Amino acid sequence: MNKKWLVWSVLGILVLSLVGCGMRATQEAPGFYADPQEIVVEREKAMATEAGAPAWDTDDGAALGNTSADIDIAVDRKIIYNVYLHLIVKDTATTFDQIRDIAEGIGGFVADSNTWKDGEQLRGTLTVRIPADSLQGALAQFRDLALDVESERMDSQDVTEEYVDLEARLVNLQRTETELLELLETRSATGKTSDILEVHRELTNIRAQIEQIQGRMKYLSNLSAMATVQITLTPDALMQPVVVAGWRPEGTAREAVRTLIRTLQFFADAIIVVVLLILPVVIVIAIPVVIAFFIIRAIWKLAKRRRQEKKIQAA
Repeated sequence: MNKKWLVWSVLGILVLSLVGCGMRATQEAPGFYADPQEIVVEREKAMATEAGAPAWDTDDGAALGNTSADIDIAVDRKIIYNVYLHLIVKDTATTFDQIRDIAEGIGGFVADSNTWKDGEQLRGTLTVRIPADSLQGALAQFRDLALDVESERMDSQDVTEEYVDLEARLVNLQRTETELLELLETRSATGKTSDILEVHRELTNIRAQIEQIQGRMKYLSNLSAMATVQITLTPDALMQPVVVAGWRPEGTAREAVRTLIRTLQFFADAIIVVVLLILPVVIVIAIPVVIAFFIIRAIWKLAKRRRQEKKIQAA
């Protein structure tokens, strides 16, 4: 009985010791019960200090010399619009002039144009650049000029992210350029010729990158500021069906196209059936047949050779 009591006492002491060690380790673990927000703030302070940002004020959490009112996070979105219009008009030349007048009236212009004769009728295409903020109004006026809108399509491309990235790279390169200019001035006064040439080469490389980025930013700004509208003008006379003595060529042509499509579909289906069904089945059937043929042929040749040997022995 005393032995059992002693064993249970030892086990109890061990359990209490383990529990106490676990609680002490939990309490001593660094940051175990720390506020996650405080950890994030500390990490941001360290990153800002490493990046050369202004030191953080530990009293109010703001950068020294800066307030939240000084930070502008608004982004001017840059979207490139391309519109494709096919208009059925009464007179191509007149509509052409009207479209040009509308574009110029809202600050746009005709970037490209082309006209040609289709029989006795004049057809044309033109590319119009108009301010993006006036796009919808201009499209409504273009539609009003037409007897009918054959087709209309609009594409848009958001280049805001690319522009912001270019802007950030430009700022960094300009800072680097300023530092290199200061270094060049210092080395020009006290440095060697080789050191001066090295700084000058690096400065030339930075200037080339700056000009390249500025050119790309200007290109994106121009494309997003001015929408592109490509317009095709077709006279109404060319859209009228040709009917002679009850003959409707458009019906014949439509039926011929349908027949051609059905014929091509038949051949395509036949090829698919042959490749995916008939050919594998033929191969599966042919393999045992060919094997059986060669086995029977070998047996027949062996039997024939034995008969010949028996005849020779009998003779």
